[in-house]
Amino acid sequence: MDYAQNYERCCLEKTSAFQRMFIGVLSKKAAQLGQNSHKIWSLKWVLDEYFSGRTGLRVMDCGAWNGWFLSYRSPAVKQRIALDFDSHFAKELKQCGIDFVLADMERGLIPLATSSIDLLAMTSTLEHLSCPEKIAMEIRRVLKPGGIVFITVPDIMKYKFRFWNDITHKRPFTHDSMRFLFETHGMTTLELCAYNHNLFIAGNLFPRGIHRFLMRFRGDAILYVGRKPDA
Repeated sequence: MDYAQNYERCCLEKTSAFQRMFIGVLSKKAAQLGQNSHKIWSLKWVLDEYFSGRTGLRVMDCGAWNGWFLSYRSPAVKQRIALDFDSHFAKELKQCGIDFVLADMERGLIPLATSSIDLLAMTSTLEHLSCPEKIAMEIRRVLKPGGIVFITVPDIMKYKFRFWNDITHKRPFTHDSMRFLFETHGMTTLELCAYNHNLFIAGNLFPRGIHRFLMRFRGDAILYVGRKPDA
């Protein structure tokens, strides 16, 4: 199954004129920072929030798709790694300086060394896996002490039956189940809130409190940020 190609065709919503306006503004702001994409803001937010002043970072996106989360180029980041079970974008990612790892997390494994990653992201991916408990164990294993995990999943309480529009969805989550899953596996919860990707990105144009307030009403997904305790 060519999942990447069909996901774009069947599951992505077309951008509205209002969204395109914000994309234009954020693209110009990104260009002012020497970046070439409006997609940089999620990774930039995590680095600014949790890794200020750090260098030599290894960042990994599990279920990376086209690598949008890794598009931010920062001197603080030593290595960007994209993991996916579909190699559709592998060549394109390598051309952007992103290392590609072909792996199927449905087997419950992340093929990296123990304590080797500073930041592990997983956006709209965990709900596609039938083994979240094994993946939570793997996330804790591959993170360095003090490492950060950044995860987004649909909120089943808001998605309801729309959750099953994507036939590859397997496990629904709530705020409580996300906290339970990761705290049970030794993570410290730093952030657990409503999440709307577009508002989260657009929030870089506004004070943090404003876009968090808006996401409370428009966020139909969940953002979980956790930290592996220091050794």
